[in-house]
Amino acid sequence: MKERITLILIVKDEEKKLPKCLQSVQGHVDEIIIVDTGSTDNTVEIASRFTDKIYRYPWEGDFSAARNFALAQASGEWILSLDADEELVSGEGDLQRLINTGQNVEAYLLSLHYPTADSSGAYNIFHVLRLFRNNGRYFFQGKIHEQVVVQERGVVGVADRPSIRHKLLSTKERNRKRERNLALLKKACSREPDNLFLQYYLGVEWLMLGKPQKALPYLKQSYEQLTDEHLLFRAPALRYLIMCLQALGRLEEAICLCLEADIKYPDYTDIYYLGGVLFEEKKEYQLAVKWLKQAVLCGSPPALYSHLHGTESFLAYYHLGYCTEMLGQKEEAKENYEKALQANPHYVYPLYNLFMLFCTAHGPKATLAYLREKGLLADAQMAKEAANLFFISGYANLAYSCLADFKASAEVARELKLDLAKYAVLSGRARQGLELLNTVSEDKVLRAEASIYCLLAHLLLGEFTQARTLALALWKQSDSRCLGHAFLCLIQVLDKGTMPICPLKIREEDVLEQLIKIFDLCSYYLPERSSEADSFYFKLKSGLEALCTNISAEGCLSLAECYGQRAGNWRSFCANKFGLKGK
Repeated sequence: MKERITLILIVKDEEKKLPKCLQSVQGHVDEIIIVDTGSTDNTVEIASRFTDKIYRYPWEGDFSAARNFALAQASGEWILSLDADEELVSGEGDLQRLINTGQNVEAYLLSLHYPTADSSGAYNIFHVLRLFRNNGRYFFQGKIHEQVVVQERGVVGVADRPSIRHKLLSTKERNRKRERNLALLKKACSREPDNLFLQYYLGVEWLMLGKPQKALPYLKQSYEQLTDEHLLFRAPALRYLIMCLQALGRLEEAICLCLEADIKYPDYTDIYYLGGVLFEEKKEYQLAVKWLKQAVLCGSPPALYSHLHGTESFLAYYHLGYCTEMLGQKEEAKENYEKALQANPHYVYPLYNLFMLFCTAHGPKATLAYLREKGLLADAQMAKEAANLFFISGYANLAYSCLADFKASAEVARELKLDLAKYAVLSGRARQGLELLNTVSEDKVLRAEASIYCLLAHLLLGEFTQARTLALALWKQSDSRCLGHAFLCLIQVLDKGTMPICPLKIREEDVLEQLIKIFDLCSYYLPERSSEADSFYFKLKSGLEALCTNISAEGCLSLAECYGQRAGNWRSFCANKFGLKGK
């Protein structure tokens, strides 16, 4: 006989996240119980599309009380517990196969994938008890960070799949939740000052809020006093304690913890990764390489360890690349950066180092060919990053080439088309740039930036009437008035050969700022071949110089600073390429 699975969920104002959560369990559970604790948005209406078993429960600052109320309404033989900002990642029949696997197993730890706040693609993997028998023996405990506690040994299994994926929250929302958690944890700790689990959670919340000094005593106490019987908490407490000491600059203490853990937990990948990063920070690159290689050798650690996905692969390879580069082992560094990108094609940081290594050794055109050969331009986001690297290095034509394959794609994001238009204009393809800009001109967010490239394209083509019409449209809007004013002044200089007198002085500082931005942008102009825009380009640069120097002495200084910055960038590039450090 098939055993039924009930999803229980407590919610409050989750209209944006709830649909994906509930869609993820469709076909995997037999019953959905939703308990609303006081929503004021459309949460209840959305929930009603998936189930008619919706209950109200007054919020009392006690998560366990709300979840246990939901549990009391469930009729399934098994309970699956999720939050609204989580999704079940399951293949067809995974849950049923799991609960039919072992007769003695009454609860399962599922892996929870919690993305990091950066854009690395890394995520923390925790194992959490979210699937258990509904036999009246198991309940939630704890007012905050509530858990289902199973005392009996041998009845908890660890599942390979399904898993749970947590939604990446915005910084604002993440911090709001952490502040709420802190308030509840402080109250709970005042009632149970010796509760090591509460100490652990307090430490984590403080650390994630960027307060390592406040986090340190809680993490230290929880790690030192928890035993390996609670490895699900002791392991992450160790990892966070090392990170906390690193944030405080106490690198030697953090390394000592890594050395101790090397003996006690020799299969804990994250410890070797963190040790490598610590030695890297101390510029002891040989030792860093040794520890990072051990992280790769370890692979994914046993399930009971909290694990940062990537420490065994792309994160370790990236730091190996940097350390071997610092040791002068450039070929090995290149291989490590390539491995990092192979392990995670969306992890862009190795691309920056790889670009500089290859470009300084072989030149920009060979670098473009190399990136194509390695398939690094096949992904739109990676191609966008590569294009930007070519552009800021002064190769607008090569930046255009990076994105040219996406020109005809209807699915390409408008931001990518805007970049392609920008590179087209600044590589002597002004007419193509205008055609591309027409596809993004209706986007309110991109309109102002698109207007800049439209204006530059018209000026490079000598189309002063069209440019003047567009500049006037910018001037009529309060949020782009200074930009419009700057272009109107520039058009007068180019078209009439006369310098504006009074209007330019009215918003002198703001107009100068816009003119310098336009001048800096124009300095990236590099046509792939001779074009009709070339003659107008030199007039455009001369006109911008004349305007800046005629505004005031401040204009002359700003222009000189802009030139100086560009010269400094080229000096740095040449020093890196030819080993001319300090010259």
